[in-house]
Amino acid sequence: MHWVDEVAEELLRRGGRHVIASGISISGHIHIGHSHDVFIADGVRRAVEERGGEAEAIWYADDFDPLRRVPWPLPPSYRQYLGMPYANLPSPEPGFQNFVDYFSRDFLSSLKEFGLRLTVFFGSQVYRSGRMAHLIRLSLERAREIREILNRYRDRPLPEDWLPYDPLCENCGRISTTRAYDWSGPYVKYVCEGCDYVQGCGHEGKADYTRGEGKLTWRVEWPARWKLLGVTCEPFGKDHAVKGGSYETGRLIVERVFGGEAPHPIPYEWVSLRGKRMSSSRGVVFTLSQWLSIAEPELLRYFIFRSKAMKSKSFDPGLPLLDLYDEYDAVEELYFSGREKGKREEQKARIYELSQVDGVPERRPQRVPFRFAAVLVQVIGEREERGMEILRERGFLIQPTEEDLGRARGRLRRARNWVRDYAPEWMRFRVLDSLPEGIGDRLTEGQRRGLSRLASRLAERDLDPLSLHNLVYEVARGEGLEPPELFRAIYLVFLGREEGPRVGNFLCAMERDFVISRLREASLA
Repeated sequence: MHWVDEVAEELLRRGGRHVIASGISISGHIHIGHSHDVFIADGVRRAVEERGGEAEAIWYADDFDPLRRVPWPLPPSYRQYLGMPYANLPSPEPGFQNFVDYFSRDFLSSLKEFGLRLTVFFGSQVYRSGRMAHLIRLSLERAREIREILNRYRDRPLPEDWLPYDPLCENCGRISTTRAYDWSGPYVKYVCEGCDYVQGCGHEGKADYTRGEGKLTWRVEWPARWKLLGVTCEPFGKDHAVKGGSYETGRLIVERVFGGEAPHPIPYEWVSLRGKRMSSSRGVVFTLSQWLSIAEPELLRYFIFRSKAMKSKSFDPGLPLLDLYDEYDAVEELYFSGREKGKREEQKARIYELSQVDGVPERRPQRVPFRFAAVLVQVIGEREERGMEILRERGFLIQPTEEDLGRARGRLRRARNWVRDYAPEWMRFRVLDSLPEGIGDRLTEGQRRGLSRLASRLAERDLDPLSLHNLVYEVARGEGLEPPELFRAIYLVFLGREEGPRVGNFLCAMERDFVISRLREASLA
């Protein structure tokens, strides 16, 4: 059983309706690492609903958190806003409502394409609406008990007058620099003293918590949110799951202070980009829209659900993306194969189901191998219709449906983007209009014989990329050559260099008559 299904069954043993939460602090561009919990939440929602339960997945934007560092790619001038809530900051560019809109719009507009069905909350709006007021008051009334819980896991105990509330300074607009020390009715008294990364203004005042003039501190806000929204399950980064971490203290606070129950936890490992941990502030990001430019949405769902939540995941948009495409296509083929499936195959089939955006297709989709598409788009240039003709001629599209044609066009467009932005130099090429000068001096007699023999064999019948690749090996050995020798000769006569993409894909992407003619011409040079 897939771990998502295990979670769903555990939840349904507790009750029939569930709220699965996800969220992020809007500290910069929202990348696929931030999206990890969103996909998990939606996957659990689906699994609960498949079993007859009711489920809602939510995404909570912590946009009332303070700006702690200037995120990439903003200018240093944004340091003037350190300590202020994200929701109160101006947009770096025109056309956006504010800082939060600038950094979250791309993410939110991409959700539907990935099949994610989420209810969206913004923390600033929740606080300003007064929905959190009763829980804030309860937190202030029970501050001593909360302090005792938190002090169990602190090296330095919180002071006696500590309150679990961060007021918004009415003078400087900062929320990380204030210290609450007393309260009465709807007001919390504070002094703006500063914090470790920005100075306070020294102002003393009072904040009305019923009007959103501040927020609960994180370790109290999280369990208050569980109670407010009825959260029963939540995936979160592994740092929150350590002993004494925010989940453990949150569980105690929600049970003892708010009279609620902690959600079923799903801690997960980070997603890295080329081996580096993703970071919005440092610009180590890969966004959902970047993903859609080079890969189908199903591939990201597959990337997340193919392994357990706590297994580390590393994404590389370069050559490793081609392996991910191959792996996904192979799992899809297995799903529709009709072969009897063992436990391992059943697991792969379930991963395939969880990967789908709009449900499993009624019939097996016809797929263009991405490696071939990456070669084909360089041969055809902007002639997309010629590319579609070649796909039919090579047997990749056989009596295709409109959906098949759409998928093929999509892969060609994404392959073109991938070649432009992420392909290594040796995979990028331009086919020469004629044989390079002096080619006769660069080919051995054995290579000429190999090229001539290959031309004769190609004239016999059309071959698919794999068969053509194997044929090159066969011809090379038949002429007493090591296969790389014949590879180098092929690349020389078409590209003027000794390396290129996988030879079967390369030759198959070009028109057969042209390939045969060029090979024969080169063999006589």
